[in-house]
Amino acid sequence: MSIQKSKNALVFFYPNRIIILLIYFFLPTFLFAQASFTAGKISPYTAYFLSSVTVKTKNVTTIDTTSIRKLQKQFLVKNLDNQTYVNAFIQLNENADLDVLRANGVLINTILPNIITAQVPIQNLEAISLLPEVKNLQIGIPVHKKMDKARAATNVDQVQAGTDLVTPFMGKNVLIGIIDSGIQYGHINFYDFAGTTLRIKHVWDQNISGTPPTGFTYGTEYTNQADILAAQFDNKTETHGTHVTGIAAGADRNNNNIYYGVASEADIAMVSYNLKDQTTDNVSISDGVKYLYDYATTLNEPCVINMSLGTHIGPHDGTSSFDQICDALQGKGRLLVGAAGNEGQDSLHISHVFTSSNDTLKTFFNYYDNTQLIGMTDMWGEANKTFSVRVVIFDKNSGKEIYSTPSFNAATSAYNTYTLTSANGATGQIQIYTERNANNSKPNAFITSTMTSINSGDYIGIIVTAQNEEVNAWADDFYSYFSANNVTGWTNGDSNNSVGEIGGTGKKIISVGAYVTKTQFTNVNNVSYINRAETLNNIASFSSTGPTIDGRTKPDITAPGSMIVSSYSSAIISNSSYKDYIIKKSLVNGNTYYYGQLQGTSMSTPMVTGILATWLQAKSDLTPEEVRTILQKTAITDSYTGTIPSSGSDIWGYGKIDAWNGIKECLKMAQLQRIEASNENWLIYPNPNSGILGILFGNADSNVQLSVFALNGQKVFTKEIGTVTLAQELFVTLPNLATGVYLVTLSGNLQYKTYHLLMQ
Repeated sequence: MSIQKSKNALVFFYPNRIIILLIYFFLPTFLFAQASFTAGKISPYTAYFLSSVTVKTKNVTTIDTTSIRKLQKQFLVKNLDNQTYVNAFIQLNENADLDVLRANGVLINTILPNIITAQVPIQNLEAISLLPEVKNLQIGIPVHKKMDKARAATNVDQVQAGTDLVTPFMGKNVLIGIIDSGIQYGHINFYDFAGTTLRIKHVWDQNISGTPPTGFTYGTEYTNQADILAAQFDNKTETHGTHVTGIAAGADRNNNNIYYGVASEADIAMVSYNLKDQTTDNVSISDGVKYLYDYATTLNEPCVINMSLGTHIGPHDGTSSFDQICDALQGKGRLLVGAAGNEGQDSLHISHVFTSSNDTLKTFFNYYDNTQLIGMTDMWGEANKTFSVRVVIFDKNSGKEIYSTPSFNAATSAYNTYTLTSANGATGQIQIYTERNANNSKPNAFITSTMTSINSGDYIGIIVTAQNEEVNAWADDFYSYFSANNVTGWTNGDSNNSVGEIGGTGKKIISVGAYVTKTQFTNVNNVSYINRAETLNNIASFSSTGPTIDGRTKPDITAPGSMIVSSYSSAIISNSSYKDYIIKKSLVNGNTYYYGQLQGTSMSTPMVTGILATWLQAKSDLTPEEVRTILQKTAITDSYTGTIPSSGSDIWGYGKIDAWNGIKECLKMAQLQRIEASNENWLIYPNPNSGILGILFGNADSNVQLSVFALNGQKVFTKEIGTVTLAQELFVTLPNLATGVYLVTLSGNLQYKTYHLLMQ
C-alpha cells in the first residue's frame, strides 16, 4: 500500500501528525493602542488574535462577531453569560492582587506562583494586559494529536507475568491520566479483568457546559460510573483517545484478545479536549494536568499523565508558560509523558548562525495544497540579541523581488498588516508581529501570509538579517513548509529540532519517540496492508528529533509506535477514514467492541505511560529525574540504535524502553529507601511471602549465607550467596514451605541479621 501525505485529512500511516490546524481568513487592517506592545505585555500570537477579532474606532474596542464565528475553529473562543472569552496564561508581577483581575472579568483556574491560567473577556483583554498586576499575557495556542508485538518488544509481558519479580505489576493503585479526545468511556478495554467494574473513575469534559470540577470555571465533570457510562462518548468523530487509553491501560482479554494494554489494573481519569472543531489550546491542557494531579491526591495515589499532542508555536527551549506550569506541577509520584512529534521527515524547521560575513537567511513558504495559499512561521533569536525580518514577493523568472514589506526589528513590540493586490504579484494579506519575549528575553517574530492568488513563478519569501546570533524558525507544517524552490541563495527547510512544544520541550516531561515493531497487518475483511517505507526495529521515519534549542537531548526514550493495534471507539467504525484499519471485532455481554491500528508518537507515548504506571506501583514516589536515571541505565540498545552516548541521542533518547529491567531498578530504589529509613544493612521482602524472597544488600560483604529455620529450630533451607556489593538485589526461590512463621538469617564476614518471615 503506498503511503500518501495529505494536508487536508488524516492518512492512517500518518494519522496522528502533530500539527497546528489553523484556518486563516482575511483580517481587517487597523491599528489598536500600541501601549501594550510598547510595554511588551502581550505575545505576538495574542496580538494576532486581537487583530483578527476586534475593531477599534475612536479608542473604543468592539468585537467583530462575524470574525468570532469564523475563527472559533482557530482559537478557543467561548461564550459564557453573553460574554466572549479566550483562554490565557497570565504572568503576574510580584504581590499581584488577583481580585483586581476578577473585577475585570477574569475567570481564574490554575494558580501557581507568579502565573495563572484564566478565561479572559475579549472585550477587556487589552486593558487587562495593561493592569499593574500583569507582567505578560499570552492567549492559548492550539494543540492537536500527533500491541501485540509492542508489549513483547518492551518486555512488558515479563512485568505483567511477574517474571523474576515478587509479584506481577500492572499499575495497581496508580492513576493514569489521559488528556485526549475521541473516547468511548464504556469500551470493554477500560473495565477490570472480570468486565464488571469500570476503571475510569473521573472525567472532565472541557467542551460541554454543566458542573465544572472544583476550582475550575468551565466544562462538566463526571464522578461516578453511572454518569460516565451515560455520557458514552466525548466526541463521536474520533477514536484517538480510545486507542491511546487502550495502549496505556487496556485490560480486555475476552475472546483471546491480545490487544490489551500495559497497566491493566491502573485506575483511569480523563480530560477530554475537543479535536472536532480544533479549539483546544495549551491553557486548557495545563488545567487538565493540574486537575488530574489534584484528583490523584484525593485518591492518595501516584499519577502519570499521557499527552499525545503538540504544537510548533513556541520557543522550543522549555521556557514557554505551558512548560513552566508543567515543570512546577511534576515531582514525587507525579509524572508527565508527552509525544515528541511526527515531523521527522518534514521541512518545518530552518535555522542560521549569522556572522558579519554571512548575515542573511532567505527562505520561501511552500504549500502542501495550492488551493490554500496559507503560511505561518514562529521565529526566535537568542536572549538579549535581535534580528530583523521582512516578507517579499519574489519572481523566480526575473530573479527579483517585486514586493517587500519594511524590515522589522524582532525585539521591538509591534504589529503590522499589509494588504496586497494583483499588482504585487499576489493578492491577500501579510501580517508581522514582533516582541522581546517576557519569559526568555529572546526576540520573537510571528509571521502569517494569507493569499487568494499568486502569479505563476512568484513566491512568498522571508528574509532575515542579523549578526553574531542564531535564529530558529518553525513553519505551521499543515498548510506550509520551508523551501528554496531551487533558487540560488535561498534555503530549504529541515527536520532538525522537530520535537514539538507540549510533549517534547519541557524540562521534566518524559518525551517519547517511536520505533517500528510492525510493518503489516490484515484487517477484519482479510485485506492486508504493508508499509514498505519502514524497517522493523529501526526508528520510525516520522519520529521527531531533537535537541531542544537550549541543547537538551530529546526525545528521552523511544517505544513502539508503528501500526499499533488498540481499542477503537464504536462511534467511528463506519467512518471511511477508519473502517479499513479495523483488526478485530469482539462480542462481550451482547455488545460488539472494536480494535484497530494507528501509528505515530501518539501511540509510543502511552506505551511509556503504561510502563511508568507499573514503575510507580513499584516505587510510588518516583520522580522525573529518577525516571531519566533508570532510562539511561536500562534502555535497550542494538544495531539499530547504535552506541548511544551517556547524554543520550537526539533520535533515540537513551534507546528503546525496557519495562522489565526498569521496574527492577524501581524496586531496588524503593528498598534502598527502606534500608536508609530503618537503618537496616540488609532487607528481605515481601513479607508475608509466597515463595520468592527478595534480598537487597545495603552494604558490601563476603561469604554471605541465607538460612531458613522453622520455629522448632529445624533448618529447612540454606543457600550460599558469597560476595555481595552495595545495592545488589537478589531473588531466591524458597522450597514449598507450609503456611506459618519462619526465622530467616543472613550472615556474612561483616554482618549478621535475623528476620521473622510469614509464609502464606
